[in-house]
Amino acid sequence: MPQPQLPSIYAPITGRVQSARSASAIPGSELLGRGLQLSITGSTLYAPVSGELLHLSQSADYIAIKVNEHFSLQLILGRGEQYLTHDALKVLCRRAERVEQGAPLASLNLPRLRSLPQSQQGLSVLLSALTEQASELPVHWLQSGRVFANETCLNEEPE
Repeated sequence: MPQPQLPSIYAPITGRVQSARSASAIPGSELLGRGLQLSITGSTLYAPVSGELLHLSQSADYIAIKVNEHFSLQLILGRGEQYLTHDALKVLCRRAERVEQGAPLASLNLPRLRSLPQSQQGLSVLLSALTEQASELPVHWLQSGRVFANETCLNEEPE
């Protein structure tokens, strides 16, 4: 098996880094991976990496992408508790088996999103290691600032 290499993870939506650690209960537990929490100002959610679409919940509040044999990436809107419907989201890639970085995944109704409790308004971006080798690699997440969909790399090496 080849040595694991961290994928470049681009901002899936325009917004701001809220926390270098997800503050939501499920994402914050790190059961689904390590990552960051974004506040949302954009209206389209894009694939932050290319890979196999492993899971897309009916409501689009949970999306899992297998990047390679070493890593998968999870996107969780809010606490990931909407399950069947989410009034602020509309799925744009229901039948996809593979997604390319930058492909639109869902559209967001920002006024509707803003009407939800604050705990439902953030987006967690979580990277999971699928192999022991991959789990040993350090990930350097952005710590703060604005991010732009498909432009800002969230895991650049620190200077």
